[in-house]
Amino acid sequence: MFSKLLCGLHFPLKPAQLTRQVHCSAPRPALPPLLFTLAKPLARIVAVVVGRGARVWWKKLPQDKRLLFKEAAKRHRKKFVVAGTSMLGGLAYAYESHIQECGVTGRRRFVALTPDQTKKISRVEFQNLLEDLKPDILPDRHPIYERVVKVSNRILQGNRDIRQIYDKNWTVTVVDQPVKNAFVLPSGNIFVFKGMLDLCENDDQLGIILGHEMAHTVLGHVAEKLTMASFVQVVLLVPMAVLWAILPNDGVALVANWFIDQMIQLIVDLPFSRDMEMEADEVGLVMAAKACFDVREAPALWGLMELMSEDPMETDRDLEFVSTHPCHGTRQESLSSQLASALTIRFDCGCARLDQRRDPQIRLEEFKRFVKKQQSVVLVEQEK
Repeated sequence: MFSKLLCGLHFPLKPAQLTRQVHCSAPRPALPPLLFTLAKPLARIVAVVVGRGARVWWKKLPQDKRLLFKEAAKRHRKKFVVAGTSMLGGLAYAYESHIQECGVTGRRRFVALTPDQTKKISRVEFQNLLEDLKPDILPDRHPIYERVVKVSNRILQGNRDIRQIYDKNWTVTVVDQPVKNAFVLPSGNIFVFKGMLDLCENDDQLGIILGHEMAHTVLGHVAEKLTMASFVQVVLLVPMAVLWAILPNDGVALVANWFIDQMIQLIVDLPFSRDMEMEADEVGLVMAAKACFDVREAPALWGLMELMSEDPMETDRDLEFVSTHPCHGTRQESLSSQLASALTIRFDCGCARLDQRRDPQIRLEEFKRFVKKQQSVVLVEQEK
């Protein structure tokens, strides 16, 4: 059962009923959580210190000693090969020994953090957020707060067959700021900003947003992202040290270091982040469907956000490769392709029939025509 349920809502289910429906891989030994938060700075510091120290030492070394060192390196090259192979084998074992199967999607992924370790990290973040946002946090008796709690509880109740919702301390925090944002910490702490609530015209839209954010949590995306980022830095440790050792000076090494960082971000980090967003969209849509929300709002909502956005990073598909999130149009298309399946799930859950006359897509098309009309008026005014 939940360790704490929103508004004291208790579901008459036993944990044993859930474990039969969700499967998990066997637990593996995990690394200390502090390692994952400090991996990148520590790895870079070690690489710079070791690599730069080796370069300075080599420059100060007399020519005759350099020759002796090179000859010794040739004689022991097999040992270097064995050491390198052993290191690669160790990395491969560390990766393979921490492969887990997601209990929700069945996807196999690399996760070295246990749920308890992730919670420890998120608890610290939760307290920091409460402290930073304290002046703008709405009281729990505010109507807006009650709206978020109602929608959140509805999602939790509709998805009580998912085991991953039972091991979290679900809370709601509503922040009175115009930011269009919402997120959920791994420990189940839901944060919604008033700007996002103003954007959501109805509870169905809010259910789509919260379903997406809660999906990140039940899927364990934070632990997966921390693990992947840390593993990449460990893999790059030796190559970066060698880079700092062989380049002629610190200036060139810094530029090369920056370039490699950008390439890693473009090739690994950003695509990984976009994949996580798409997976959360898919699972979040299912969660919203099981909670009997009008899932037709999902593609319509992203279509609306595309029309309203003035940020090319959110609307231009040619720039998507440099973004942490897919552009709004990509998400709208993806959700549209999943809509039939989500509606079937909604029907199978015994939800009330949807009114075809209130299709959000119709409302979106009307808004598109309005935007085009306004743009035409602006163009005419500019030509005068």
